[in-house]
Amino acid sequence: MTSNSIQNTMGPLLHIVFFWLKEPNNKSHRSQFEKAIKKLINTNPQATSNHLGCPVSSEKRDVVDNSFTYCYTMSFPNLESHDIYQTDPTHKLFIDEVGHLWDRVVVNDSNALL
Repeated sequence: MTSNSIQNTMGPLLHIVFFWLKEPNNKSHRSQFEKAIKKLINTNPQATSNHLGCPVSSEKRDVVDNSFTYCYTMSFPNLESHDIYQTDPTHKLFIDEVGHLWDRVVVNDSNALL
């Protein structure tokens, strides 16, 4: 196999979460949210990688939705780890601490095909 070949894998599983805060311009709420999610990132044992970001001011196109406040992506080695995460105390604590700050959450889970 050459270095340019595509190798099929069964993972990892990506857990992509978009958050819309009720008051996205409230600095105190943003600080609370960021503190809680950074604690989740630093203490959760199931995720193998994490990414926390905000919308980019990219070109306006019909297919781009940058209306969210935060995007949080976690990588899991498999579905079992993802399922364990759903009931993990670190996940539940995050929701308890800052769930009142968001108005909407959208989750997309994706398993790698390649």
